[in-house]
Amino acid sequence: MTLRYLGGRLLGTLVTLFGVAVVVFVVLRALPGDTITAKLGTEAASLDPGQVASLRHFYGLDRPLAAQFLSWLGGVLTGNFGLSLDTGTPVSTLIENALPVTVELAVLAMLIATPVGVLAGMFAAGRPGGARDLSVQGAGLVGLALPEFVLASLCVAILAAVFAYFPNPGTYIPLTASVSGNLSQLLYPALVLSVGLAANIMRTTRSAYLEAAGTDFVRTARGKGLAGTRIRFRHVLPNAGIPIVTMVGIQFGYLLGGTVIVEQIFALPGLGRLLLNGILQQDYAIVQGTTLLIATAFVVVNLIVDIAYRLIDPRTRLGARA
Repeated sequence: MTLRYLGGRLLGTLVTLFGVAVVVFVVLRALPGDTITAKLGTEAASLDPGQVASLRHFYGLDRPLAAQFLSWLGGVLTGNFGLSLDTGTPVSTLIENALPVTVELAVLAMLIATPVGVLAGMFAAGRPGGARDLSVQGAGLVGLALPEFVLASLCVAILAAVFAYFPNPGTYIPLTASVSGNLSQLLYPALVLSVGLAANIMRTTRSAYLEAAGTDFVRTARGKGLAGTRIRFRHVLPNAGIPIVTMVGIQFGYLLGGTVIVEQIFALPGLGRLLLNGILQQDYAIVQGTTLLIATAFVVVNLIVDIAYRLIDPRTRLGARA
């Protein structure tokens, strides 16, 4: 690991985030209407055009796009994401309240999906082409094919019919208030999110496990008469670990921004729901702030995975020097 490599990756990360900020800013302004028309709705037509223009001037929406962007970017660099144009609340405060919900939901989903996916992948690879392999792969395909909003809707419908459970945005229980109450609210959405994650991890584990199981040192271990369990967990799985770690890291980064629909259906006040409401209200400050934060999390997680990849596998460093 060299300082040059780290510097290059950090520079690439900053360029990527700057590109995300520019694209989001431009796309939002290209949409028809703005925060004022979204907030006023049909009332905008009854207002005097001068009043609407005054509101746009008050929020700085009549300034040149470059001036708006530089003003917003300068604030972000100092930790100021601006004010919600809909409620006037600082966006940093809204993110601070919503982020723990999304992070906890993502961590819980990964804690469920990772062991299930790894064990299922190992189970399928134990008899490649056999009945259990085909069954596990078939279940994985179903898990990947089912959209999260379908699974979440089915889950809520079943919970409502059997347990009279109805998600209510006003009844969220923070982890600091009650661990059991909080987990009872996050368990079902975490299970929904973990289905697709486990399927992806299973497929990666199966491929990596089969590749590692066919190497010479594993055949040597079998020739020495080592127990099958010892060979699987001490020799095969560690050597198949790098693709699995990479997949888990990428999935976690994706998950931080992929909880929008699930949070909305289960009425969880997380980052995804905040982003969705910001889009519906065309609240530029919220959409820009949450999108940049999600992109940052995704890029940073991938950077950590890449660095861990090079530390774990010396061959990647040798390949880079060649």
